[in-house]
Amino acid sequence: MVSKLAKGFAFRFLVKPESSTLRKVICISSCMVVPMVIVMSLYGGLEMCVRTGEWGQLGMIWLTNIPKNFIMALPFQLLIAGPIVRKVFRSAFPVGSVQ
Repeated sequence: MVSKLAKGFAFRFLVKPESSTLRKVICISSCMVVPMVIVMSLYGGLEMCVRTGEWGQLGMIWLTNIPKNFIMALPFQLLIAGPIVRKVFRSAFPVGSVQ
């Protein structure tokens, strides 16, 4: 769900098909983090409200979760998760082996 939106946004506004691979990877990864952080911050806020029963605080919890999650998610995606996933998938599915 997020991947399609991120690629569409990145290729429409940030990169061109002829851009370097590194630039495309960084742009798409960064674009994937933004909607994921927004959705998962809402999920965390909902979980907190279920546990505490303070439904009136949902908006404030959500808005305070977004910057906290963004600070953690962007470096994690760019430095750890993204490179590991790319390495695993490149070793599992070498270029030219999948038709």
